[in-house]
Amino acid sequence: MLKIAVFDREQSAQKLENVLVNILFDKCEFGYEEYTDPKSALSTDFKNNFDFDIAFVEINSQKFPGIEIARRIRESGNIKTEIVFFSDDDSFALFGYKLKVFDYLIKPVAIKTIAETLNRYFCYFEKDTDNYFSYKIAGAVEKIPLDNIFYFTSSSRKCIIINKRSDCEFYAKLDEVESQLDDEKFIRVHQSYIVNIRYIKGLTKDGLTLTNGLFVPISQRRYTEVKNKFMKYLDITE
Repeated sequence: MLKIAVFDREQSAQKLENVLVNILFDKCEFGYEEYTDPKSALSTDFKNNFDFDIAFVEINSQKFPGIEIARRIRESGNIKTEIVFFSDDDSFALFGYKLKVFDYLIKPVAIKTIAETLNRYFCYFEKDTDNYFSYKIAGAVEKIPLDNIFYFTSSSRKCIIINKRSDCEFYAKLDEVESQLDDEKFIRVHQSYIVNIRYIKGLTKDGLTLTNGLFVPISQRRYTEVKNKFMKYLDITE
């Protein structure tokens, strides 16, 4: 089910709900929640109690703190929720870039434009999602085939994807990346490493050797779990 949040004044939020019902009625199930009171919106626990796929946010209303809401969503570490800005003009485009918004719509927004935004969302996040890992960089959504990934590693606030082409960097916590992966295909071998099990060539208590020759360390407390998963993958029993 597609989960949508709307941060806007009450009348505008109700109009958008009607538009979304018309667009999505025959397309998919969706849940919808309005945040029309600025104080209540700002008191939302975006880190632990905000599980939405898309947030539509009004950003240049003097009565609604849309920029601050979008900033709090991103600073919470939330990489799941895609943000769509509504604005009367493009003067906030730089904020959209910095906050990695999915789309920036200028009012008055035609139903066709909102439908195009939603269709683009479905294209990125629902087509072949089992075979791709999606992430955002410089405000754009990128997809990489899971089979191309050797491992994920973290450095400071960045995650790095070591893959068959050029390595990719994006802002996220490794725990968030891990939650998006199939734990039968990717193994957390260290606080800073998640490895694609298909590329493991061998392992010792010190670390893993991958088929491309790279070496990845294993934390001692994870060694037994990693060994058992790797043996299961190889269909080997002790």
